[in-house]
Amino acid sequence: MRNTPWPEMESQAAPGRTIRELLDYLCWISREMRQLGFHSGSDRDDWCRRVHRAYAALFVPMVSGHGDPYPPDVPPARNPGIWPDIPSAALPGMTLRHQLTVIEMLGIQLREKRWFHARPQDIAEWDRRLGIAAEALDHGEAMPLPEDARTQASQEALDEAAAADEAIKEKARKRTLQLRRQFAAARKAKAAKKKAAKQAATKKSATKKAAPKKAAPKKAAAKKAAKKAAKKTAKKAAKKKAVKKAAAKKTAKKKAAKKKAVKKKKAR
Repeated sequence: MRNTPWPEMESQAAPGRTIRELLDYLCWISREMRQLGFHSGSDRDDWCRRVHRAYAALFVPMVSGHGDPYPPDVPPARNPGIWPDIPSAALPGMTLRHQLTVIEMLGIQLREKRWFHARPQDIAEWDRRLGIAAEALDHGEAMPLPEDARTQASQEALDEAAAADEAIKEKARKRTLQLRRQFAAARKAKAAKKKAAKQAATKKSATKKAAPKKAAPKKAAAKKAAKKAAKKTAKKAAKKKAVKKAAAKKTAKKKAAKKKAVKKKKAR
């Protein structure tokens, strides 16, 4: 399986142990610690604080199924003043019997929970909480977890987890195939569009090449006509000027000849 189901995965808070092992230990040790006078010596106060630390780690009142279902006086004290019927280290009106009972109850609930699609952050948070509780109640090598207190995952739960994991894989495969088909269709449509555009451009180029030359644009024709008219006007003006000049020259010549004739007559 791609993911190990809860609570079979290895604990990150307690390397080398699974979350199931932590839960097995908590359920077992909380029962053992409810024995009459289990801790009654000089270390009693220290163990009171440690029990409260474990209780606080597992007690999550805002999460459904992970709060304390009992009023402070339930379960009732059997031997008031003697372990475990002594006051909690931090909660007035509560006994250690109460706290140890709740630790076992929450441990069993978490151990039997079928949590196939748990979010990684949720698993990490419960792993952290269980690590704190197990460390707080750890009695070391003197009290190891006995074999008959260990539990095993049911085959039915493992099969359900495998089926759920396979369903997720199948869904992912189908989604991947669907996306591949969509991308292939998009690429095909893009290639067809590009090919059509190329063919249209080639056809347009061939049509343009085969078409007869178009007449010069009106603007160029008008410019040419204006230039021709200006040239013609300039030519006319130059011709008129030349005629005028020739006439003036002729008149001056005439005047000079007349003047000469008058002088010649007077000389006689």
